[in-house]
Amino acid sequence: MTDTKKLMTLTHYLKHYETSHPKEVMADIVNIMSAIQVGAKKISKTVNRAGLGGSFGGSLGGGMVRKLDVLANETLIDAMADCHQVYVMASEESRDPIILRDDPGGYEVVFDPLDGSQNIDCNMSLGTIFGIYEKTTSTGGMTSEKNVLKKGTKLVASGIVHYGAATMLVMTAGGAVHGFVLDQDIGEFLLVRKRISIPRRAPIYSTNESASDEWDPIMKQFMIAAKKPSQSRKAMKSRYVGTMVADVHRSLLYGGLYLYPSSKSAPSGKVRLLYECNPIAFLIEKAGGKAFSLDPKTGKPVRVLEIQPTQLHQRIPFFCGSYDDIAELEQMYAKGSEAKQLPSKL
Repeated sequence: MTDTKKLMTLTHYLKHYETSHPKEVMADIVNIMSAIQVGAKKISKTVNRAGLGGSFGGSLGGGMVRKLDVLANETLIDAMADCHQVYVMASEESRDPIILRDDPGGYEVVFDPLDGSQNIDCNMSLGTIFGIYEKTTSTGGMTSEKNVLKKGTKLVASGIVHYGAATMLVMTAGGAVHGFVLDQDIGEFLLVRKRISIPRRAPIYSTNESASDEWDPIMKQFMIAAKKPSQSRKAMKSRYVGTMVADVHRSLLYGGLYLYPSSKSAPSGKVRLLYECNPIAFLIEKAGGKAFSLDPKTGKPVRVLEIQPTQLHQRIPFFCGSYDDIAELEQMYAKGSEAKQLPSKL
């Protein structure tokens, strides 16, 4: 049991949160986060019940996993429906934008409702990713997909919910990154980690090495070097859950790299820009880390938050984590792209 006498609830803490946002914006974020909390609490309860009987009894095959994905999606949509500050949402589980109101303006909320759902049957970690984009004062007509295609620099808040041994919510509203644990006894997220700062050097890396034969030469070269000690760091060790939220959460706390490069079978990458990469990159940067992707035409590194989305479910290569190590990988890609553009000597 958490000692609630010494801890502060997420809602109360946000009311005193230090940020550059105007007071009215923070008031809106508090209301939106209240709705997200409701959804996260319900998803946490549902995930904990999975496999215990009733509608989630027995082995969770592909169909049941899909059912939980959809249920988590519907849970967040229902939680946000009565939040008057939000007018449109985007989700991994919804092909089109989720339009709450046609043309009043407001905030855009994006989410991956149940990251890592393939891990449910073996009782491994799951998560939710969310982002809140700045308020739109006028949509210029009927609300459509174009209204949610915003750069990550337009985020005002983002975070993750990690459903593990405990349910942990880690977020930023443009200032410091803080962690809150769900106290099941009172049904509240309580502050347990203040000002999370990701170490500049990573002792571990998280990547799907089964796809290494399809990686580009630079990624292969970096991984070979990462496994060996150098003057600036020790040899890195591999830790890969397969749930983005779990791997990123561990990296935030202890230092680490989350690497999802493109491959021959997925040349555009596999991680979604709008509702996975942007919220994670915003969170990582506010904790002192770094995140980048690669320009599909030139191969040059580009800051994730600066990419202009062109599609709702656009995928990109994604690299994030401890600042110094990610900067090294970024520099390797920068040099590689420059070499490709140099005229050949005949």
